[in-house]
Amino acid sequence: MNILIITQHFPPEKGAVRRLFEFARFFARSGHGVSVMTAIPNYPDGIVPPKYRGKFFYAEEIDGIKVYRSWVLPASNRYPGKRMLGFILFLFTTLINSFRLRDQFDIVLASTPPVTTPVIGWLLSKMKRAKFVIEIRDLQPESSEDFGNLNRSLFTRVLKKVMHGLYRRADRIVAVTDGIAAFLTYIGVEPERVTTIKSGFSTEFVASNSNGIRKKFGLEEKFLVLYAGTLGWAHSLETVVEAARQLTDQPDIVFVFVGDGEKRNALEGMVRDYGLKNVVFVGSQPLETIPYFLKASDVLIESLKDVPITRGTFPAKLFEYMASGRPIVFGSRDGEAIRELSRAGGALRFGPDDPHALSELIMQLKRGEIDGEALGVKYHEHAIKFHQREVWAERYEGFLEQFLQSR
Repeated sequence: MNILIITQHFPPEKGAVRRLFEFARFFARSGHGVSVMTAIPNYPDGIVPPKYRGKFFYAEEIDGIKVYRSWVLPASNRYPGKRMLGFILFLFTTLINSFRLRDQFDIVLASTPPVTTPVIGWLLSKMKRAKFVIEIRDLQPESSEDFGNLNRSLFTRVLKKVMHGLYRRADRIVAVTDGIAAFLTYIGVEPERVTTIKSGFSTEFVASNSNGIRKKFGLEEKFLVLYAGTLGWAHSLETVVEAARQLTDQPDIVFVFVGDGEKRNALEGMVRDYGLKNVVFVGSQPLETIPYFLKASDVLIESLKDVPITRGTFPAKLFEYMASGRPIVFGSRDGEAIRELSRAGGALRFGPDDPHALSELIMQLKRGEIDGEALGVKYHEHAIKFHQREVWAERYEGFLEQFLQSR
């Protein structure tokens, strides 16, 4: 196969981009031709690495993948409006730079969000006479409406019509959760055109140790409750700060936030207003250090806003959390993630707006009333058995090959 991937984000950028990079690398190592059209890197801090600065177009090769980068407006994820403008600019700069590509492709695979990538993918599939595949990591604009980032309006109704139309025009669709696949069926996409390929986890989340993280940040002899990821509006992180406020009488319990995002200023403001000494923000960290943070923790935490879209959501970080072998407390009343944690060994859940329930779960783990070590082992074993990223990459490759052979 010769595959052209369209994605706004790609390494050296951080975060969920790792999933698509590792799948692309797997395809290339399996002998397939893989090219990627992406943006000049600047996510999540809005800082462009020196070698890419001032470039409208930049071509390079990473692990056998041909990478073609187009200029966008750099924007930190603290400024969603500026990032939105970057998404629109990516549409135009990528289409302009696409004329530099001379290769022929069997498949154009567009990964969304943002909503502009499937538009680019559809247009390039027509230009290159290739099959069109959409990978959906998050439903937009539905998610933004539910989380309150976009008001329901004529604009979002039009955007939905455009996106749903693209879903129907795609030759195949890859959903990253069962909930997304179910939604596609609900809006009329034929089930046989849809497959679920989950994110899984990379081997470093199993092979790593804590690597001195506690000592580096002065957290030795502490009971660490850790959140790693984007500090964004999809997450009910105010509840975590409120739980920390309730546990100020436990000086050995420390809450650690690893990551950045548009909510960070508000969360830090809460911590200052409450005068909390048991909450630490360490900011964005190099990707290779994240497994060390997870291994160093006593409890890992995730919390999603209680809105309809989250019931079909499975945060990719949960695979990494499970692989690290630590107990997980999850802020959600129900949904796909809760069901997966239950299958893995047991779901420790709390209401996303219930800090008392969260603080009580943390105390039960600290006192040993819940055996966090045993639960972590169950999560680890479940992740190893079902969610290694290479296994999902093999399924992805098989799905694409079978699709091409069936034409």
